[in-house]
Amino acid sequence: MKRITKTETPIIRSLLDIDFYKFTMGQFIHRFYPDIETTFELINRERDIPLSRIVPESALRRELDHARTLRLTDEEVRFLRETEAYGGNLFSEEYLDFLRNGLTLPPYRLERKKEQYLLRFDGPWKTVTFWETIALAIVSELYSRSIMAPLSENERRNVYAVAQERIARKLDALAGIPDLRFADFGQRRRHSGDWQREVVRMCLEQTRSQFIGTSNTLLAKEMRIPSVGTNAHELPMILTAVAEDGWKVRVQYEVTERWQALYRGKSPNLLVFLPDTYGTAQFLKRAPERLAREWKGFRQDSGNPERTAERYIGWLRKHGANPRERLIIFSDGLNEDEMLHLHKRFSGEIGVAFGWGTLLTNDFRGIRSDLPLLRPFSLVCKATHANRRPVVKLSDNVQKATGPVFEVERYLRIFGRNGREDRTVLV
Repeated sequence: MKRITKTETPIIRSLLDIDFYKFTMGQFIHRFYPDIETTFELINRERDIPLSRIVPESALRRELDHARTLRLTDEEVRFLRETEAYGGNLFSEEYLDFLRNGLTLPPYRLERKKEQYLLRFDGPWKTVTFWETIALAIVSELYSRSIMAPLSENERRNVYAVAQERIARKLDALAGIPDLRFADFGQRRRHSGDWQREVVRMCLEQTRSQFIGTSNTLLAKEMRIPSVGTNAHELPMILTAVAEDGWKVRVQYEVTERWQALYRGKSPNLLVFLPDTYGTAQFLKRAPERLAREWKGFRQDSGNPERTAERYIGWLRKHGANPRERLIIFSDGLNEDEMLHLHKRFSGEIGVAFGWGTLLTNDFRGIRSDLPLLRPFSLVCKATHANRRPVVKLSDNVQKATGPVFEVERYLRIFGRNGREDRTVLV
C-alpha cells in the first residue's frame, strides 16, 4: 500500500468524487424540478464533538473554495455517458451537457457557532444537491487529519497498519459466506479519500466475487468497477416541503412514479425504493400495488432492520409478489457482525444485499487510547429549506429526524407515528 501521509493536496480533486446517486437523482431533478430553490446545511448529530475546535476554519474554507473551482472534464462526462451502470445509456445528452457546461458548485456560507459550524449552501436544487457528499467528505477528512496531527510518522504508520488488519478481519468473516453481497457506501464519512481507495482495493482482493461495486463515482472510474446508487431521502423531503398539506402524503408515491417513468427500460436494479423518509409503516400501508409487482426492491436505512424486513416481506406477500424475486438492501450503520446475522436470517426468504458505509471506510475506533476522538461520528448534510419552506425528515428512528421541532410535530400529525422508535445512532 502507498503510504498515507499528511498532505496539502486538495481533498476533492474531481466532481466525480461523489456518491453516484447524485447523478441519477440529479438527472431526475434536472428533468422535472429545475427551478426549485433549496438550502442544505451541515448537521452534527453528536454535539459533544466540538467540530469548530477540531477542524481549522482556514483549512475548511480552502477545501470548499477549491471544490468550487472544479468542473467535469470531457473525459469525465464521457465516462458517465459510457458507463455500464444499470445497463448503460443512463444519462440523456441534455443532462450530460448540463453537467459539462452548467455544473458549478454554488457559494457557501460558513460561520462558527460556539463549538460547531454553520455551513450552508443555497441555490437551485439542481446544483446545490452536489454539495452534500462532497462537503461531508471534506469535513470528515479534515477532522481525521486534525485528530491525527500530533502523531509522528511512525505512529501514523502503526495506526494504518492496525486499521488494515481490522478491515482484513472483517472481510475474512464475510468471505466465508460466498453468496453474501455488499457494496461500498462509505464516501461521505470516510477517513480520507486515500483510505477509501485502499479499503476498496482490499475488498476487491479479498472478496471480489461478493463485492458488487462502490457508490464513489471516481473510484468506479479509476478501478473499473461498477458504480452503485439510486435515490435518497432528499427527493421526497424537498418535494413534500413544497406541496400543500393535503397533498404531502401522496408526494412520496409521485416520486416513485416519475422515477420509474424516467428510467423505464433500464436495469430493474434502479427500481429500489426508500420508504422511511416519513416512516416505513405508513408508506407501505398506502403504497400502490405496482411497487410490489414492478419494483425490484427496498432499501432499509433506519429503525429495526429485522422488523422492517419482515414488514416488507409481509407486504409483498399481501400483494401477491414472491419475496424470493425481490431484494432488500440494508444500509443503516452496518458492520460485519450485523451483516452476517441479517444474511443468515433472511437469505432464502428474500434477496439480500448490503450498502456498507462508514464502518467500512472509517473504522479507527479504539486504535489509540490517547486519541478517543479518532472515530467516526454522525455527521450529515441535509436539505433544510425548499422554496423558503422548511424541510422535514421523520425517519423510522426518532434520533434521525431533521427539521424545526414545530414542523416535525406537524408532519407527525400528517403521516402518523406508527413504527417509529428511538434507537442510538452509531454513524
